[in-house]
Amino acid sequence: MPTHHCQCTNSPTFYEILSLSPSSLSASAEDPAATARLIKRAYRRALLSHHPDKQTPGGASASASFTIDQISAAYATLSRPDLREAYDRALFLRQPQQQQQQQQQRLGPSCCGACSCGHRGFSATDFQTGIEIVDLDDLECSTTTDANGEEETRWYRSCRCGNPRGYEFGEADLEEAADLGELMVGCADCSLWLRVQFAVIEEEEEDGEGTPGTGKTEELGSTRDR
Repeated sequence: MPTHHCQCTNSPTFYEILSLSPSSLSASAEDPAATARLIKRAYRRALLSHHPDKQTPGGASASASFTIDQISAAYATLSRPDLREAYDRALFLRQPQQQQQQQQQRLGPSCCGACSCGHRGFSATDFQTGIEIVDLDDLECSTTTDANGEEETRWYRSCRCGNPRGYEFGEADLEEAADLGELMVGCADCSLWLRVQFAVIEEEEEDGEGTPGTGKTEELGSTRDR
């Protein structure tokens, strides 16, 4: 199934934003876990490449830069099989219309996105997924003990779909996303998402005499603590 790029607004598809192709995901369709890992790696790569705080010389050019909102929306859609299927169907159904518009170029400029000329089309911005941005301190948390006696802090928040703990994650999830400074968390019962922003705070350990030592410890905290 081909990807589609909006000629009118230069709006990229979600596949283009994450540097993926439908065929690459189709190849791993029989292994949902492998597909999820592929999309997650692409999301992390795109976020590190285009994040304003992560930019490095020789990184993504301004002309090819995507916003964090675009990257998050792409991940939120493509990582959910049902949303990805609906998105692929929408892309596919627009292909004949694009061809028809190309045949009618003599009647006026061709376009494929929603715009002032009145032509109907499709772009990534037409496929919206609810994403709310929150700080780690805005969430409730609780400490649980597993079968081995290990304590773990888990953060959660209710979703407007009605699930009181629709969004939930643990310390391991935050540690995995520590280099990004934010974690995408999908609701367990619906298609809504949270983008949780947090900071890794480094603190020097003191030696036995109360003076700063050479070791450092890392703590997960709010972005407000930066």
